[in-house]
Amino acid sequence: MHKRRWLVGFLLLLLVAGIGLIAWQPLHEVNKGRRATTEGKQLIKALKKGQPVEGKTTPQITRIQADTALSIPSVGIDLAVYKTTAGLAYGAYAELSGVKANTAPGDNNYVLAGHSSYLHGVLFANLFQLTTSRGYERRTGTAYRPSDYQGGQGTGGLIKVYTKLGTFTYQADVAYTVNGNDTSILSDPKSGETKQIHLFTCPRTGYKHPPFRYVVQGHLIKVKPTQLGFQKHLDTSLTVTNPTAYSVGTLTSE
Repeated sequence: MHKRRWLVGFLLLLLVAGIGLIAWQPLHEVNKGRRATTEGKQLIKALKKGQPVEGKTTPQITRIQADTALSIPSVGIDLAVYKTTAGLAYGAYAELSGVKANTAPGDNNYVLAGHSSYLHGVLFANLFQLTTSRGYERRTGTAYRPSDYQGGQGTGGLIKVYTKLGTFTYQADVAYTVNGNDTSILSDPKSGETKQIHLFTCPRTGYKHPPFRYVVQGHLIKVKPTQLGFQKHLDTSLTVTNPTAYSVGTLTSE
């Protein structure tokens, strides 16, 4: 009888531990998403008010600095933007920073990477819900996954990027998928065309490192300088000059 009770207790303990492990991962994801969104909103608020953001970091977790923030109001994305891949755990990553240290919104092509999640509201997970003007398009030679896209076709959602110099507003044009080694989204549009933004993440999939990336492409429609931006003569032009083609290997994010 004593052995039977001990065995039942042990099995119950294993059951509770198993349930705890199963529940821990989604709880961890939710907490990660809330933390990143809170930090993003705080940074956006500071930038809007023109408050100093030098040295602003993610609290207690890392010493990574951010002075740029991304906001996509229609799908609830508010994230700090970092210039190191370590920042992917806390927000978005300025993809070209490895070859162009001063990459910033208002460039001919501003490219941001972000981690996705199987849970709503975590980092770039809601990017799949952003409406684009042309919807989801098939691209030759890469996976076609229209089921990933939930945004529909219509008036493209607004994508806002905040800095201490100004607010850059883009409109979402189209969503599509590219192979992970296809760096075409890093290249600038042709001279005279509208400046672009590219946001990308890993599509929803059952394995950890898919060989392709989900992309939302948009174009710059407005630049609103802050007082400091006026003083620094922030470039408010909407069209491309001196286009450049970049090649940096496999696209970041997972």
